[in-house]
Amino acid sequence: MMAFSSFSSNGLAFLLLLAMALVDSARGCVFYAGGKDGWVLHPSESYGHWAERNWFQVNDSIVFKYKKGEDSVLVVAEQDFDSCDVSNPIRKLDGGDSRFVFERSGPFFFVSGAPGRCERGQKLAVVVMAV
Repeated sequence: MMAFSSFSSNGLAFLLLLAMALVDSARGCVFYAGGKDGWVLHPSESYGHWAERNWFQVNDSIVFKYKKGEDSVLVVAEQDFDSCDVSNPIRKLDGGDSRFVFERSGPFFFVSGAPGRCERGQKLAVVVMAV
């Protein structure tokens, strides 16, 4: 009887740890675009390199830090990302420190909404891994 009681409490502890891990993964991690530099024209590490060294998952979020009124972040289609076409964004973030949550896996494309900045390299492509 004692062995069963011990197994039950260990099994319960395992289930609680598993449940906590699942809840934690549902919240996701927070990433800051460009690291310490934020969403700027010339970060110390290119946005492409920064994105390559990070692993993004569904429910993770990315924060773009910039001065409200001086810049914005546009979520765009891949072809608009490639050509820096800012005329038809999927979504516009312009509140200063803007947060975007990855609600699905796949590629996401972000460009600066300030005139000329995308063409000068202020753009970021992120691939979110499948669950």
